[in-house]
Amino acid sequence: MKLVTKTSKQAYKEIHQEGIATTQKKHIFKVVQKYYFKNGVGMSLREICKLTNYEINAVSGRVNDLKKQGKLNTWYKKKCPLSFRTINAIEPARSES
Repeated sequence: MKLVTKTSKQAYKEIHQEGIATTQKKHIFKVVQKYYFKNGVGMSLREICKLTNYEINAVSGRVNDLKKQGKLNTWYKKKCPLSFRTINAIEPARSES
């Protein structure tokens, strides 16, 4: 059973009411898209943190939102250049043309 604290629920509500989540999602999507088209590979959450200056919890939440919206995907694994751990690389969703 997963428990969410009242403060976590309140913080979630606040960032959505204030538009912070939308702004963060747009910025993260642009960063991932630019990185992918420049380098041909996806990114780790830590790489996104480094380029956006967002905390890992914000990046993780917004990436999950973007994945649910079908804008980002994780297709393969790679070694994160920052943590040196194997991660699921995040990249723009592939369009089904």
